[in-house]
Amino acid sequence: MPDVLIRRRWNALLLGLPGLLGLLGLLACTPSLNWREIKPADAQGLVALFPCKPDESTRQLAVPGLPGGPVRMHVLSCEAGGLRWALSHMDAGSPQRLTQALPALDEALWRNLSTAQPAQARQEALGAARIQGADSHAGARQWLLAGARPTPLNQVQSVQVMSWSFARGLTAFQASVWKDKAQGALQVHDPAIEAFEQGFNFPR
Repeated sequence: MPDVLIRRRWNALLLGLPGLLGLLGLLACTPSLNWREIKPADAQGLVALFPCKPDESTRQLAVPGLPGGPVRMHVLSCEAGGLRWALSHMDAGSPQRLTQALPALDEALWRNLSTAQPAQARQEALGAARIQGADSHAGARQWLLAGARPTPLNQVQSVQVMSWSFARGLTAFQASVWKDKAQGALQVHDPAIEAFEQGFNFPR
């Protein structure tokens, strides 16, 4: 169990002792993953747990369905335990654009997965995303997606993706976990994926 979890005293205040013990229990079930606390830059104070050290980059991206031109997208991602773990976030700039940004990010992910093999693509809405300290927002959603994406060798890889979209202030976030379908099905209640989801917090 990573030492950093023992030092996260704020977790006991935000989640209560039962919530903290539950999170520690989930992490104890995934000893092969090297969990660490991450504090992304320009992310409204977000604290996250990643099971590997993420690479961080910033790029200008045009998000389909989001007016106003390209946005400055912050991206963190890494691979561990046969999964890719990712977080992206952007400053929407205004409340109106934030309302547009969350569904636009979801739609952009779905388009990326459903274009190569549309007949095999599937999406399932899993309800509202519940991220500790995030703002209440109608566009904050959780999804289970199946589709395909191109590989560097010009082939197609079938994947499953769990994603969460949420917001704090004027910043829109999208977290996701990716799995190659050749390695088996992505499990909604995988303890590691639940730990990743519950590890996102905005300390107040």
